[in-house]
Amino acid sequence: MSTSSRPGETVTQTVTHAPPTGPAARPDGRPDRRHRPAGPYLLRRGAIFYFRKRLPNVISEKCQKKFLCLSLRTPLPAEAMERAGRLLLAYQREEAKVMQDLNNQTLTEEKATVILGEMLRLELARILHDQDTAPIRSDAAIDALIAELEARSSRLRRAARRNDFAQVEAPVVDAACAVGAPLQTPLQPSIGRRAIELAREILDIEANVLDGDDLRTAAATSVSRFSDASVDDFVKAPVLISAAKARTFELYPSPSMKGNIEAPARLLLEFFGDIAVSSISEADQKAFFAWMARLPKTHGKAHGKNRFCRNAPKDPSKAQCSKNEEIAAADAADAAIMEDIRGMNHVSDIEKRALLSERLTPRITMATLKRNRDGLNRIFKAAADLGCKPAPEAISYKAVERAVQESQPRDRLFVRVTQPKLRLPWTEERLSKFLTSPLFTGCFSEHRRWRPGRVIIRDSLYWVPLILLTIGSRIEEILLLKRKNLILRNSVFCLAIGLDPDQGGKTEDAKRIVPIPQLLLDLGFVEWIQSRPESHGPLIFPEAAARTSIGDVTGPFSKSLNRILERLGLKDFDEDLYAMRKTLSSMLRAADVTDGERQAIAGHKHGSILNRHYTAHYTRKLKDAVDKAEFDLTIRFDPKLGFATIASCGLSGGTVYDVDVTLDDLGEAEGISIKVENRAEPVFHFDRIDQTTGERHCQSAVREAARRFRDVVDGCTLNLPRHHLKRLAVEHFQALA
Repeated sequence: MSTSSRPGETVTQTVTHAPPTGPAARPDGRPDRRHRPAGPYLLRRGAIFYFRKRLPNVISEKCQKKFLCLSLRTPLPAEAMERAGRLLLAYQREEAKVMQDLNNQTLTEEKATVILGEMLRLELARILHDQDTAPIRSDAAIDALIAELEARSSRLRRAARRNDFAQVEAPVVDAACAVGAPLQTPLQPSIGRRAIELAREILDIEANVLDGDDLRTAAATSVSRFSDASVDDFVKAPVLISAAKARTFELYPSPSMKGNIEAPARLLLEFFGDIAVSSISEADQKAFFAWMARLPKTHGKAHGKNRFCRNAPKDPSKAQCSKNEEIAAADAADAAIMEDIRGMNHVSDIEKRALLSERLTPRITMATLKRNRDGLNRIFKAAADLGCKPAPEAISYKAVERAVQESQPRDRLFVRVTQPKLRLPWTEERLSKFLTSPLFTGCFSEHRRWRPGRVIIRDSLYWVPLILLTIGSRIEEILLLKRKNLILRNSVFCLAIGLDPDQGGKTEDAKRIVPIPQLLLDLGFVEWIQSRPESHGPLIFPEAAARTSIGDVTGPFSKSLNRILERLGLKDFDEDLYAMRKTLSSMLRAADVTDGERQAIAGHKHGSILNRHYTAHYTRKLKDAVDKAEFDLTIRFDPKLGFATIASCGLSGGTVYDVDVTLDDLGEAEGISIKVENRAEPVFHFDRIDQTTGERHCQSAVREAARRFRDVVDGCTLNLPRHHLKRLAVEHFQALA
């Protein structure tokens, strides 16, 4: 932006580069003296004042920040300094005006009403206290107080004429801070005039109370503009988020609800502070969910054991950081990745978005946002139960989705990455690799179970995964089993799951009696339990319970087993430990086991029949059902170890290929290759772009490549890319043959 000016006037121009520090180069390589500043320049908070008549036109590639350059239009230093002084004064006035305008823009009508309502509440509470506790005064003293109130009201009216709001700044700022919407001074007329009008109204109410009126009558009209509550209820202290949180726990005392309440309450306190619940408007909720959507999926977990790091951790890198700091760190990392991939000019936008979806920081899912919305709704209801009037209502699911979408940048490459759990059944290749790993066939030592060796340690890390695979139970159900839960029912060894009072299952259907599969019997599971000494304790797996000090047996066990899976190259986000439960269900469905039997074995809801009674009467039938899950294991007795071990697994057959795909602008495979583990060169590779001519191959050449692709992978197992568009592109490429 620039404006022409006569000598002695100011010229303004916005440039996007830093001021020159030396002469610029002419086309012949010699310095161009015309582009050198006539003298030094003044720098003040982004504004640069040059002692020259013309602004330089030099481009700097290192600095891309915007500066406001104001030419002083004189080569004389003394005159330049005088003009610079006047410019600084004008700059300071304009800066204050800009800050006031920004402050005014963020002050919505809802916020202004809440601030003025809080101001009225604070003053009425004071007047009510004075009415009930004031000493007896003479008529002359009361008349003097009323006259002083009328004089103050007159002074406020005269100040409002001049837009002078200094007399009401303190109560307005205090009220704004109380409701979590701090204001900067001086106040803008949009709020200042309304504040003076309300202050004069409060003075009239106080005068009427001194003159004998009751506050409840005198203030009823004023209170009705801000709340439907009575004057007595209105003057009470507002319900804060912390109080509403505590009340929510009282209204929903079940342990399963604790996390659903704690998570949104903690985020509310971090985003708003401990403010009045009534001040949270619909716009505030939308901003809250838009902010929440930026949280990394692992927020609160990336800095170690939180409960040990809140004050002074031994390792400073594990200090607990705020949610805003975690968001800023994730945004910074994503920005670097975005610019890196944006510069890949040789790939399509679809491929760029596919790459971004694999590299960007996963944020919390929409399902989590909706669950937190439900928790927010419970907190608002608890606030209403405490007398909060008016209590806000939680926005709808669609409003949450809309708020998240509106907050996203308008960038064609933008991808909001989430990692919702799909819980896929384990593939046969992964199952075979897991069941024949050193964990079951022989490891190096107790703490090196991923390394091959001659030791087999039969504890929870050995038995629990096998039980998950063959029974499909929940992890906690198995870890809490007691030795007495091994029973013989109808000549069938069974496990009584969730029947003890301290083994409360997830639902009533979780209480059941499940036959022990033949695979576990062949490996000696029953004999292993029977051989445990008295010192072993009542639990079947006491070492798993000893890993926790807070009652969570599942978390520490899962972490220990996940570390082993990671070392074995088997850790997967979707095919995790809990997915073993789905793996068995898929196997039983393939073996034509009825839905009722599968639900009874897994502990799912089974219509109107309780699993506890159904499984107790049909143990023989259920034993046949669980044994239909075929793992194709070869089990042999090892005389050196004294028990049976897994010798081999026949689930995996053929070669396993890794498929890599590059997408074109249409979402089809522009480049596709097949690699085998431990081989650098691909066994198949095809590009739709001819590397010699730079043109796309004809359709017949693509079909021929697709036929060769199918010939290579026929009878083999493919590890397809995780991105759904890339998987579809591979399947489409095969369909072209």
